[in-house]
Amino acid sequence: MKTRHFFSSLFAAFAALTLVNIASAASLTLPDELQVQGSEVQVGHEQIVLSLDAGKQLVELVYRDIFADNADDSGAWVTSEPLYLALDVKGDDAYRLVLPEIVTQQDARAFISAPKARLVSQTGQQQELTLMNHQQLMEKIWLAQ
Repeated sequence: MKTRHFFSSLFAAFAALTLVNIASAASLTLPDELQVQGSEVQVGHEQIVLSLDAGKQLVELVYRDIFADNADDSGAWVTSEPLYLALDVKGDDAYRLVLPEIVTQQDARAFISAPKARLVSQTGQQQELTLMNHQQLMEKIWLAQ
């Protein structure tokens, strides 16, 4: 009887700790055109929703989309080099990254050359962000020393 009570108490404590950990994680929803490359974040059930711990986060992304000029065209992929998103995540907020309107290959190339996005929190707060390329990331790290 004591063993059963011990294990049920242990299980309840484990479940509570798991729920606290899940509840303290923030989420970041990405548009379909951005793919996660490498980071310390955990990908949720869908590839476009990330679970992030509170604090400073760095997410490596790649922009990738296909454009077709007409119905007979099989399309052309436009892909960026890695882009880096640096953000300071607060507790259990839910964030959404919104890209500018990209309709044509020219729009996509313009975005890749100057990648800006808008970060929207669940409370409606918006922040304009610039995604960094590798050189800009290294420069930022160097200047922070």
